[in-house]
Amino acid sequence: MPTGLPWLVLLILLGYGVVAVVRYMWFWQAREVPFYAGGKKLYLAHRGVSSEAPENTLPAFLAAFSSGLDGIELDVMKTADDEIVVIHDHDLERITDGSGYVWETTYEDLARLNAAHHWHGTHPPTPIPRLEDVLKILPPQMVINIEVKTRHWFTPGLEKRVVQLVRRYHLVKRTIISSFNPFSLLKVRWLEPEVAIGFIWRDTLVPWYLRRPYLVNLVHPDLLHPHDAVVTPQVVTKAHRRGMRVNVWTVNNQPMIQYLESIGVDGIFTDFPELVLRDGKSSS
Repeated sequence: MPTGLPWLVLLILLGYGVVAVVRYMWFWQAREVPFYAGGKKLYLAHRGVSSEAPENTLPAFLAAFSSGLDGIELDVMKTADDEIVVIHDHDLERITDGSGYVWETTYEDLARLNAAHHWHGTHPPTPIPRLEDVLKILPPQMVINIEVKTRHWFTPGLEKRVVQLVRRYHLVKRTIISSFNPFSLLKVRWLEPEVAIGFIWRDTLVPWYLRRPYLVNLVHPDLLHPHDAVVTPQVVTKAHRRGMRVNVWTVNNQPMIQYLESIGVDGIFTDFPELVLRDGKSSS
């Protein structure tokens, strides 16, 4: 074989590789998801109706089920014995009467804690639920957004267990799995290509490389979930050009809701269902 031929082949392969990377990173479109048929907007109870009951607990979710909203949002992480529990903070002090961290505590010990501790007796003692406890009682047609909370870039087994539970309860078509962590979203997409994934974005309290949605082009999410402080008409327009739906968190005042609806956002997370309900039905 002539000396120059292997180099020519290598250059051709390299060229194909560069074209493939460019197409993957900058010439993609998000998939259609079923939650917005007919121009519908999606209104989700943030951690359940956390204005009426302790956040991320069964009473808060039950209040959401009867509120008239389209679905619920909750946060999950893994315990020391690999149970998937519904809680927002990695530490236990803000929500419960316990101390320490979720990842170093077994579910048996977590179940003894009172998630209504800081309600100062205005709500009865309430345990931290497992994700499975919520999925078992999710009403038909209701959407669930599961935010995966990771300590590091990789939390072995977390995404797999979440996907297994979603499949077990036949909820793939009614579930959004969201995260700040792009590697979690990539793993979810690989484990269950049919489930919708949402890229969460804010510009504070996160590493610098997450303060803009730079990694959206790596993940190809179906939905963009920006904090209300970073949403502009330009953000919505750019997301829609990619085919992504835009769900904004956490919106708890009527003027902001009206503004977001006016610039074309597709969904809103709120603690107060009455802000987005009209005549007992979603404002969509």
